[in-house]
Amino acid sequence: MAETILITGGAGTLGRATARQLVAEGSQVRLMDLQPVDDIPGADSVLGDVRDAEAVRAALDGVDGVVHAAAWHGIHLRDHPPSDFWSLNVDGTFVLYEAALAAGIAPIVLASTMGVYGESRAMGPDGAAVRIHEDLALRPVNVYELSKVVAEEVAASYHRRGVRGSALRFGMFVPEPFLHAGIRFLYGGIDERDVAKAVVAALRHLPGRSEAPFAAYNIFSAVPYSAADAPGMPRDPMAVIRRHWPDAPQLLDTAGTAPWGPIHEWYDISRAERELGWAPRYGFTEFLAALREGRTSL
Repeated sequence: MAETILITGGAGTLGRATARQLVAEGSQVRLMDLQPVDDIPGADSVLGDVRDAEAVRAALDGVDGVVHAAAWHGIHLRDHPPSDFWSLNVDGTFVLYEAALAAGIAPIVLASTMGVYGESRAMGPDGAAVRIHEDLALRPVNVYELSKVVAEEVAASYHRRGVRGSALRFGMFVPEPFLHAGIRFLYGGIDERDVAKAVVAALRHLPGRSEAPFAAYNIFSAVPYSAADAPGMPRDPMAVIRRHWPDAPQLLDTAGTAPWGPIHEWYDISRAERELGWAPRYGFTEFLAALREGRTSL
């Protein structure tokens, strides 16, 4: 019998993309959200609020693993009070993990964010771009970032109590127009299909590794930057881009797009590649290939 995976926040971009990937790989999927999700063949939809312990217990019945994606995000800071972030991102996470502990369910993959690094993403006094890796200090500066740091701590604590899991720190993957999404790869973007495959890789990685410590992973598109590029990335990003992709300036100019400005950081994904066996399929290189071929999709 196929495994059954519960995805909280199933109506969102991450939930939908992951559901499609899991169904394609033969898993049974249960999508939990405040609104029904009835447009993904092979996935079931249940209505419920992750902050409602009874609803969560019911949703977990017969489940073999969980993807916890229900959350308010940084984009919601402009129209939601801080209490909303704490209620859903922190309290909801606690309710879910407490119910999973009682039911003996694992693994759980927590959808986290690049935002947990907070001030650690800022350039130093030398003005060079920063390599963002998982061992950097987490220094949140707003309630969204703080709520996700706390959610990771909740997940890590329950991991030590038997609810095995990990956190995936995602870059930007909300659907955007083609040209915008292509440039976004230079600034911490990732394709939603690579997001889904990372989630599945994390789910597959955990069973049978009962002694492995809790871990968080950067999940971004691949970029070729190195310490040698760091001084020039904020000052002259196009020169750095040209160094790695010689025809990029001409292709971007022809397409009517350009880098958004200084590149202040890049994300190291080597831990996810090494430990999860995951690697992104899409990125700026594939975006440029599409431009060369006259395509408007990857």
